Formats: sequence, structure tokens, C-alpha cells
Amino acid sequence: MLGIENVASYIPERKIDNLEQADKFGADREFVEKKIGVLKLPRLSEDESVAYACVEAFKALSEKGGVELEEIDCLVVCTQNPDRDGLPHNSAILHAELGLKDECACFDIGLGCSGYVYGLSIIESFMQANGLKRGLFFTCDPYSRILDPEDKNTCLLFGDAATVTLISDSPKYVKAGAKFSTRGAGREALEKVDGKLAMNGRAVFNFALMDVPKQIKSLLESQELDVASIDLFLLHQGSRFMLENTIKRAGIPSDKAPIELSETGNTVSSSIPILLEKRIRDLPGLVLMSGFGVGLSWASAIYKQNS
Repeated sequence: MLGIENVASYIPERKIDNLEQADKFGADREFVEKKIGVLKLPRLSEDESVAYACVEAFKALSEKGGVELEEIDCLVVCTQNPDRDGLPHNSAILHAELGLKDECACFDIGLGCSGYVYGLSIIESFMQANGLKRGLFFTCDPYSRILDPEDKNTCLLFGDAATVTLISDSPKYVKAGAKFSTRGAGREALEKVDGKLAMNGRAVFNFALMDVPKQIKSLLESQELDVASIDLFLLHQGSRFMLENTIKRAGIPSDKAPIELSETGNTVSSSIPILLEKRIRDLPGLVLMSGFGVGLSWASAIYKQNS
């Protein structure tokens, strides 16, 4: 059975002081700290590409051990802001940077905040169907490339990061169940217009508050579980206020759902694996992950310890 063996990340050293940004926009510092919940925003420098950030995440994974490049037979990259405008696909660029063998499947997927949960299912299913045993799933979506510097709604929120998850046939955690949803009719809530990110914050908030708890409940019921059965909830780190209210609406005890975006901001598809990396050594029995955002797209999955 395939599943998650390990996780690592790369968070750029370069960071923007979000409270200073608030001053520039004439925004209230307390609102930025208490409602958005972000004090520092990591930013890739001009010479740091998606491929570079993913390589750095891989280096961190390698330091944890158990990764042999010659054994990697699948590589998937989740990004909506690829290098070279996506031609060639970022996974091919990364394949070359890592020096992987030719007999290695490589492809990209273009999903945002739901991308980690979707991506795990995609790479695990692809590998299972084709008899592959060890794969790398990368996330890196530098929204800084498409931010309008005059738009406080987005500039105060999004940070850059990259992660890599080792998928293998000797996993620590395996998927027990998942649910996937899309509302394309709501896509205008978060989209790129004339090359820049545009966001209707109220629409995104209402979507998260109403639809995510319903999906979590549906997933739990499908597995004959309840909130009390889950030891840890790893939710996409969109903003503090949105998370607090979504957690409350879903009936999740606050101590089971960490909110940790003060030093990273919203890192899109990387937010869940960043949380996971900190906890994978001591994860409890059942973990529920839920990602939601651009699309509109949302996905939730339960992972359990591999016995």
C-alpha cells in the first residue's frame, strides 16, 4: 500500500514585515495581526525559481534520510505559477535539476489551495495503477509573482514556500477516505485578471465557512466516524479569522486544529504539508486534512497510521 513516508519544506529567508506593509496601505495593525494573523511573509527572490525552491525542499528531505534518487520513479509538481510559463512542465525542469533517471514519470497539476489533498490522491493512484514504488510530490505556488502591489487584500495575505512529500510503499500514513468538490461557477471569487491576482475576500470567506464544514461532516459520516474520532485536523491556512470560524462551524475543538500562519502567510498548496512536517514524527492515529480555495475547489481526506 502506498502513502506518506516523510515531508520537508523550504521557506525563503527573505521576509516582508506585514505590519510595515499595513502601515503602507493605511491598514489597522491590530486587524492584520488578529484577523489576518500574518506578521511575516516569505518571498522568493527574483533569482529563486519554483524549481530552485523545490530542490531546496528536497535537500531538506534528504537530510532526514531514506531518499535514494535512483529509486524515485514518479515526480509530480503542484503549481499554478510555474517557471517558463509552464513550457516545459515544471516537473521536467525539476527532474533535470535533481538528476533523476529517465525511467521516471513526471507531470504537473494546476491546483491551488486544495492542491495538496488532490495531489496526494493523484500521485498515489497513478503510482498504484502503474506499479511504481517511490515518488516525490512537490508543492510550490509563488503567488508573489502575480500580486498587485497596490492591492492590500492580497499583498497582506500570501507567502511563498515549497514542500516535498515522499510517497512510498513503506508509508507512515495511508489514506482512509476522501471527498472532492468543485464549484466552477464561483471561480471569479479568486482569479487572475490581466496577469494579477484578484480576490473577493467576502465570497471566499463565505465559501469556506459554509462548504468546508459540510464536506468534513460528509467525509466523517462516510467513514462512520465523528469529530471526536479524529486526533488532528490540518486545515489550509487561509487567514486566522477564516480558520477560526471554519473550525468553530465544523465543531472541531480548537486544540485539535492548529493555526500557524503568522510567519508564513497563506502558502497555497504548501500550507497543509508545512503543518504536517512539524508533526509527522509524533502524529496520532487519525488525521483529517482539508484544503479549499481557488476554483472554487475543496478537498478533504483522512489519513491513518500504517499498521
